[in-house]
Amino acid sequence: MTGAVTNLGTQTYSVGGGQVVYAMIDGTPIDANSGTIQYFLFATQSGVTTEGFANVHFTATVGGTHVSVSGSFQINGADMGAGLPANCSTAAGNCQEILPFDFIGTSNVQFTIGTQTQSETLIVESPYWNPFGGPIYLVSPDQQVVIVATYTIGTILWNGAQTGGYITGTFNGSPVSGTFTQTSSEYENLVAGTAVDAGTIQFNTNVPALNARGFFTGSDTIPTAGSYDCSADTGLPSTCTMTGFQSNGNFRAGGMTGTYSTTWGVPAYAFSSTVLATIAQSGHSGNSIWAFLQNFFGRR
Repeated sequence: MTGAVTNLGTQTYSVGGGQVVYAMIDGTPIDANSGTIQYFLFATQSGVTTEGFANVHFTATVGGTHVSVSGSFQINGADMGAGLPANCSTAAGNCQEILPFDFIGTSNVQFTIGTQTQSETLIVESPYWNPFGGPIYLVSPDQQVVIVATYTIGTILWNGAQTGGYITGTFNGSPVSGTFTQTSSEYENLVAGTAVDAGTIQFNTNVPALNARGFFTGSDTIPTAGSYDCSADTGLPSTCTMTGFQSNGNFRAGGMTGTYSTTWGVPAYAFSSTVLATIAQSGHSGNSIWAFLQNFFGRR
């Protein structure tokens, strides 16, 4: 099977930490060892609507002068990292969904140098673009505040994401062709580089015995093989890594039971899957995890 993402669903992000890797305040680089930071962001992305909240507390010394960046603020926008339909543009206004590259806050953060304080807006990078704890950036649009920090919390809950594509293979020695669609929920831990998911799958092929709707569960990892640095997109070293995705799991659809192994490309927009299945005489699910999934997803 080969396919791609057709709907991003609703994404819920949590990210926080961390340790200062690099900082520049009012145009002056600081010694990362003199800076400390605590921050947390919670945001949801549905279609092109971004909502959430965040807080930050950063302190450091620049040339013997105490500096701080502190405050709680609302998240009310995002810069697009990817969007649907493919090749859409936020400038053209033709995107129906986006995957945020970063989250844009309101101007409620207090930036203090010595005795001088001013309000700043902070933009916080999504952990999706630099897994395994980052680092990610927290910057102001005017570049008065530039902080690069690790994260110790980094999760995304995907709900209602959809993929689809094409099926080719054999059944009893005869060729099989058709299409499939999937709808899933997934919890992704970007610190560990792992995820778990479950959802529904629909097969439509030229073989009636294979045409069925079923359920799948899987476990996933973010591989480091094939990844590459994309920090040129941010202008800040080590703040972006493009990776793939590897999914493995089990499914049941009609009388079929089987396993799948899905390898996503780099970046992880499209994929290919190897599926192995057997067909039983009866599709009866019994008292098993599949009966639970049928009841659970059947009510959604």
